[in-house]
Amino acid sequence: MSNPTRPTGEIDFDINGLYILLSDIGAEWQFHWGFYLATKPGEGRVYHLVNNIETNHKWEYRTRLSRGVPHSISLLVALKIAVMDPALHGALGDRLKAVSQTPPVTCRIWLKRALQDLDDEGYIKLKGGVDDIELEGESAAVENKHAKIRQVIASRLSAA
Repeated sequence: MSNPTRPTGEIDFDINGLYILLSDIGAEWQFHWGFYLATKPGEGRVYHLVNNIETNHKWEYRTRLSRGVPHSISLLVALKIAVMDPALHGALGDRLKAVSQTPPVTCRIWLKRALQDLDDEGYIKLKGGVDDIELEGESAAVENKHAKIRQVIASRLSAA
C-alpha cells in the first residue's frame, strides 16, 4: 500500500538532459540539492554534496550512477537546465568535482557555485541569474510538496 503523504509513480527524464534535483528532507523550506544527468532510459548520474555519518558530518562531493532517481519518493522536482552533448559527459563530471567547497558550503551553495561555473564556461546557457534559478526550483519544490506530486519541468531561465 502506498503512503498517501508521499508522491508516487515513475517520472521520465530526457536522455542527455541535465537537471537540478530538489529532494524532500523533511523541512518545509529546506531541500537536498543536486544534479542529475540522464544517460539512458531510467538511468543517469547523480552529482551532489552530502553531509552524513559516512562523511563524518562534513560536506563532501559524491557522484554515482543511479537507476533510482525516476522512482525516488523523496524527489519533489527535477528542473531541466541543459541538454548535454554525450561527448561532454566526462568533462562535466570532472568540472563538477572541481567546484569550490570552501566554507561556508551546503549542497545548495555548492550547486549555485556549480551553476555559475558551468554557465561561465559554456557547459550550460542560463537566461537568468543563479539566485533566480534557485527561487524557481525552491518554489516548485514547495508547491509539489504540498500537492504531494513530483515533476520534471524545464527551467524558464535556461536555454534547455
